[in-house]
Amino acid sequence: MTSRTAVIGAGLAGLSCARVLRRAGHFVEVFEADRIIGGRMGTMRIGVVPYDHGAQYITSRSTRFRDFIQELTTSGYAAPWAPKVKIGDSESYRTANDWFVGIPGMSSIVRPLAESVRIHTGRAVHTISRDAKGWHIWFEDQSNVGPFAAVAICVPAPSAQLLLGPLAEISDRLTRVRMSPCWAMMVHLEDQLLPEQDVFSDMSEVVRWIARNNTKPGRGTRGETVVAHASPAWTRETEDADADSVAEEMWGEISHIFGLPPVRPSQMTAHLWKHGLVDSSLGETFVFSTDDLVGVAGDWCLGRLAEHAFESGFGLGRAIVQALD
Repeated sequence: MTSRTAVIGAGLAGLSCARVLRRAGHFVEVFEADRIIGGRMGTMRIGVVPYDHGAQYITSRSTRFRDFIQELTTSGYAAPWAPKVKIGDSESYRTANDWFVGIPGMSSIVRPLAESVRIHTGRAVHTISRDAKGWHIWFEDQSNVGPFAAVAICVPAPSAQLLLGPLAEISDRLTRVRMSPCWAMMVHLEDQLLPEQDVFSDMSEVVRWIARNNTKPGRGTRGETVVAHASPAWTRETEDADADSVAEEMWGEISHIFGLPPVRPSQMTAHLWKHGLVDSSLGETFVFSTDDLVGVAGDWCLGRLAEHAFESGFGLGRAIVQALD
């Protein structure tokens, strides 16, 4: 049987898993449906203007992830961000501590994990199947690659369940995971309009989070770049709406909240994270079948933090190494 391992998903969990496999001397190939890597750790560019439209920052609790952040900051891929945060209803501000962001965008967080790993982007996996030689990966265009000795599925839980197919032993355990969609709106303004505060949370029934992205270190964009995340409830109600209409409505809500003048942003768009938030996690670091040599990982295994994705991918990678060695 071949010694190659396939990793489906090039987000933080998938690339964390891939690095463990690569460092153990295994051949690993990563397949990502999107044209860029990083998943919700991604950075979208509209022209030359970058937006962190997914994860806004990272923090660390475990020693392993703290060491990884140190690796990022030492290599220039990340830096501390101390945004101004309002204290209650007063006019006073404090700065948030121990927040880190990617440089020049959040997608830089995954760059060290992708080094020396073979990654195929724009490859949406449809099915996995097994024969006497090993596992084969089938894509939406009906092409396939393989064989692989093991498969690591590192995508949102609902997508992972679809790929697991007849592997009910793993698939059934994922039914308790609950994930919600989240609209992200991105706006570029020629001048500063928002208050001095850098982050705002739970602003209304529509808007859950607002960040002035241009206050993050390493962002040299002129003017002001704003990223807003909608509430899960409002996103569910508008999930099928046109992205431009969603952006218009969210910007209207923000303008109302802050009493802004009727200024038209120079850029304005929205992106739907179909499985953007974890409402109920699996409660396990990862799931791996030693009989089938298939496993799943993601932030949703442990919670909703970037650290959870990293730890989940690391654990699955180590389990695969132990099973194959």
